[in-house]
Amino acid sequence: MVRLKDIAEACGVSVATVSRALNGVTNEGKERTALICQTAREMGYYPNAAARTLKTSRSNNIGILYEDRMNHEYFSSLMDALRSEAEKRGYDLTLIGRRSGQNGESYYDHARRRNLDGVVVIQADFDSANVIRLASSDMPTVVIDHNYEGCDCVSSDNRISVERIVRYAWENGHRLIAFITGQPGAVSRERLAGFYKICAELGIRVPEGFVQEGKYHDPEGCAGIVHGLLKAPEKPTCILCPDDYSCLGALWALKAEGVRIPEEVSLVGYDGIRMTRMIQPTLTTYRQNAESIAAEVIRLLAEAIETPEEHVPRQITVEGMLLEGDTLKKLNR
Repeated sequence: MVRLKDIAEACGVSVATVSRALNGVTNEGKERTALICQTAREMGYYPNAAARTLKTSRSNNIGILYEDRMNHEYFSSLMDALRSEAEKRGYDLTLIGRRSGQNGESYYDHARRRNLDGVVVIQADFDSANVIRLASSDMPTVVIDHNYEGCDCVSSDNRISVERIVRYAWENGHRLIAFITGQPGAVSRERLAGFYKICAELGIRVPEGFVQEGKYHDPEGCAGIVHGLLKAPEKPTCILCPDDYSCLGALWALKAEGVRIPEEVSLVGYDGIRMTRMIQPTLTTYRQNAESIAAEVIRLLAEAIETPEEHVPRQITVEGMLLEGDTLKKLNR
């Protein structure tokens, strides 16, 4: 069994220095800390989790609150990225499902009972008292895509991203742009605000019925809305969909109506899932940066867990990327 003393001798440092480096509470330089951690890995050192918990009063376990089904590629990518970032810092992940908040036990009490060091809220009813209590408690918590006063929050650039999408469509000659939103919530509100803001700045008129409320991850519902838009007195030349998966429904609907894409109607998705780069025509979409979001989330949570006396809650926005595809036509104007 490899001991801290063995690692210390290999690195030419004290046992205390090795211990601090492996626990992430060192004041040593980044290069020396990295060397110690790498040496420990190469020597096959594995800390005694039970002893570490007793000594530090930490379990090195982070809860992931996700109330919906894990069948969305973006959230799956986000989960993979969170797991990777957590493992780099020596943390494991534990899922907290909707049932945890429905059996009489609050999310906060659930996290305390399971001795979690902190919680990441990925998807939940952000207006529920149960989630608000967790976010405002003494449990280190980072919320994704929703801002609570005094709580760490990491968000995609929801408002700016839609502004960039509309501007891109406008630069390509589109003036009749319809927008299908997701169900009500912070993300939908931010994106809708961005849509109206950029339309006002560019002088784009939004005819009645051009903004429709849909649902995320709902291709059938999106298809139904697109069928309705095609029957409107003024037909849009470009339709913005709530996400890429829903946008598949829009593709089906347009093809069923004999409408050519993008010659007659252009489409833009959201999320940048891998499927969009494989279908024909390749989807024009906006890619959320799951990797950077995960890195910021785990960094903030680790700070709150490991140096609570120094940590100041922050609200961070992560920029995504517009991916050009073949579903948006350049109109002659």
